[in-house]
Amino acid sequence: QPGDATRLWRTQMEAPASEPLVYVPAGDEKGEASLLYEEARVLSRADGAVTLETLESGEVRTLPAEQLLYANELPEEGVEDMTRLNYLHEPALLANLRHRFARDHVYTYTGKICIAVNPFNWQVSKPLYVESLLRTYRRQALGELPPHVYAIAEDAYQRIADDGGSNQSVLVSGESGAGKTESVKIMMQYLAVVSMSGSQNRVASQVMATNPLLEAFGNARTSRNNNSSRFGKFIEIQFDSQRRMSGARIHIYLLEKSRVVQQASGERNYHVFYQLLRGLSAEDCAASYLDVLEMEQLRLVNQSGCTTIDGVDDGADLQKTREAMAAIDMGEEERHQVLRTLAAVLLLAQLEFDQDGEEHSSVAGAAQPLLEQAAELVAIEPADLSHALCTRRLVTRDDVVTVPLNREQSGDSRDALAKALYGKLFSWLVERCNEKLVDDSASTAFVGILDIFGSEIFATNGFE
Repeated sequence: QPGDATRLWRTQMEAPASEPLVYVPAGDEKGEASLLYEEARVLSRADGAVTLETLESGEVRTLPAEQLLYANELPEEGVEDMTRLNYLHEPALLANLRHRFARDHVYTYTGKICIAVNPFNWQVSKPLYVESLLRTYRRQALGELPPHVYAIAEDAYQRIADDGGSNQSVLVSGESGAGKTESVKIMMQYLAVVSMSGSQNRVASQVMATNPLLEAFGNARTSRNNNSSRFGKFIEIQFDSQRRMSGARIHIYLLEKSRVVQQASGERNYHVFYQLLRGLSAEDCAASYLDVLEMEQLRLVNQSGCTTIDGVDDGADLQKTREAMAAIDMGEEERHQVLRTLAAVLLLAQLEFDQDGEEHSSVAGAAQPLLEQAAELVAIEPADLSHALCTRRLVTRDDVVTVPLNREQSGDSRDALAKALYGKLFSWLVERCNEKLVDDSASTAFVGILDIFGSEIFATNGFE
């Protein structure tokens, strides 16, 4: 742990002449140390041990002197760059962030890292993202002005704008709901403005226009966030020889495909499924066979007990998704095929299986109409789909052997197909976006922004 090295360095110093406040690990209900800290004052020292009194509870505790974590005396507005703190350890960092946030300073540096205490869900006294403020950061070195995400974007732009400047990348990481995706949008806005001297930038507008599409297919409600990105995204913003924004390329990583078939309690599947079910016309529903079942009957969208989000109109959002499809020049037939593929995923998940005495599975008789409808939507024969779900092929050096599956294995096969279909559809959508955005012929440098998805803890964790 970096903090441990700092702690060892600090403990080699003599105790301050006048004892400052210190931090001690807060005990949990079992009396065991937790990840939280509380402030305490030093009462006495003897034989390498220190007696402390916590400020909040008044509890008296004794700790080895080498475990003391001294508190900093912070100026009124806190410390803008935390590498300048006298005592540098986890509770000192957290205390400075809290101190600054209470005074409307949501951004704080640690060297070249900008820490944002999510400003998007809080009211601050002064606007953070107006263009007049944006322009003050142009041609200013990192650290010359108060901490801001604009300064990070400016530092990256300056480095590619210099003669012979190399490509740059910005990493945006944090918990789900921390504001990563919004920070990416703000940096793109900054780069669009400064690279065009204030002119409206076509590329930035086109990238922004793809957001509703990628969010519909790649975002979902989680326990932490109503619009959580469930995939990693690297946006390669291209600049020409005049360092004007000329194009963009989107790379995606690790779409959380497991969410397609399983959601935790209180969470939702991807937004687009609910948009589809609430926004399609009666005619489109009938053409996609989604008129035969109510939303409460559909396994992919009702298993978590959450089908709505307060303040969100899924039906109206479907229109925004369609407009985003049009913005990347997706034709009516392509849009129609996307909707049919989504409907096929929903219907596939409804399939149930029977098995005979030898534990050989087959699609249940009651599910045969759903099998035929799903097969039609993806343009294959029902018998071929049934065979693929209920058997597997083993390829040996000399032969290919078909092995029947039992009911549980066929259910796993069904879920795997639903996830694969959705994953392929999402990748295809990103490629269609890139066809509209990429301009390799004019690009001579790029600033990459990596928006990696937020950390989550699930009841069942896996690589995805």
